[in-house]
Amino acid sequence: MDDFSTRSTELSPVIGLTGGIGSGKSTVAKIFQSLGVPTFNADEVAKSCYRRHPELRNWVVATFGQACGVVENGSLIDINRAALASAVFDNPTGLNALNAEVHPLVQLDFNRWHAQQSRHPSVEYVVREAAILFESGTHVDCARIITVQADEDLRVHRAAHRLGVAPDEIRNRIQRQWTDKKRAQHAHFALDNNAENALLPQVLQVHERLLKELSGRK
Repeated sequence: MDDFSTRSTELSPVIGLTGGIGSGKSTVAKIFQSLGVPTFNADEVAKSCYRRHPELRNWVVATFGQACGVVENGSLIDINRAALASAVFDNPTGLNALNAEVHPLVQLDFNRWHAQQSRHPSVEYVVREAAILFESGTHVDCARIITVQADEDLRVHRAAHRLGVAPDEIRNRIQRQWTDKKRAQHAHFALDNNAENALLPQVLQVHERLLKELSGRK
């Protein structure tokens, strides 16, 4: 396994949480939250950036077209993420350009959130949940990395049902993500989410290990 870990001694350790679409990483994040571990959802924050940053909205529409904008009373108020996803789906250059605009904004939000959480003495570590943790390069700030994996057919069924899209669309998305095997090669912990109700004991075990391994490192 490659060691990607770097960490500031002044901040609570960051635990990266990742996994492909339909793997169940959001369920894992909720379990950590129930254990009192602060959790930052990078994907949800990225979505909110379009609403909060007018300059980002303007750039998206100028770059990918008016169909990507949500206009209300003559004002561009948000981004049509389905249209934007279609615009960058087979456009790696466009996707890279979009990520270059969005990721720094998400990082700023995370930095502020991380500093705030680190002020609490009861916080032993924080979790950063991101679908493209490795691809975005944010894994370098993580003391440990957890990946969640499951069989592709099960992931397709879960994601298609949750998002209300065709299974073939989910398979296309999976093909453009890192494989479970590749993520596991770079992670410290790999959680198996094939069996129902199998995640809780695995997360509890990882939590206990993290508390022991990171004790005194804050």
